[in-house]
Amino acid sequence: MPRSRESLARLVAVGLLTAGIGTASAEIMVHDAWSRATPPGHPTGAVYFELVNDGRMGDVLVGVSTERAPRSEIHRTIEEGGNSRMVHTPRVRIPAEGHLSFEPGGRHVMLMGLEQALAEGETYEIVLELEDGGELPVTVEVLPPTAMGSGGHQHDHGGD
Repeated sequence: MPRSRESLARLVAVGLLTAGIGTASAEIMVHDAWSRATPPGHPTGAVYFELVNDGRMGDVLVGVSTERAPRSEIHRTIEEGGNSRMVHTPRVRIPAEGHLSFEPGGRHVMLMGLEQALAEGETYEIVLELEDGGELPVTVEVLPPTAMGSGGHQHDHGGD
């Protein structure tokens, strides 16, 4: 094969591989993102959602941000000896062709330092940071303070 054709073939192959990686990451979606309304002056809130990966490649959730809180972290509630406690989990594996639930009593995004209460009926945005897939903006709906879910699936099929 002439040198210019060989170079072109390599360039096309690299382009196709890179496009494949982007396509796999683009197959990660968020469904039913919600928070509970918080009382005025309460400095923390939580975000729950269903994270779905229809792609053949996994990814890792490595961060989250929002203009609503100066600090946002990925947490998981765990039971030990009859007591519940929250643990910061800075990296959460998103399995290929799988999903994860972020739900009350389990995995969730913790909003810390809220300056304004989360008001029932409003929406706001968070941005999930994926290791390979970049940023994923998510619109969050604020439900009543007693809400237990948005009506979506509320079970976990993934791992950290």
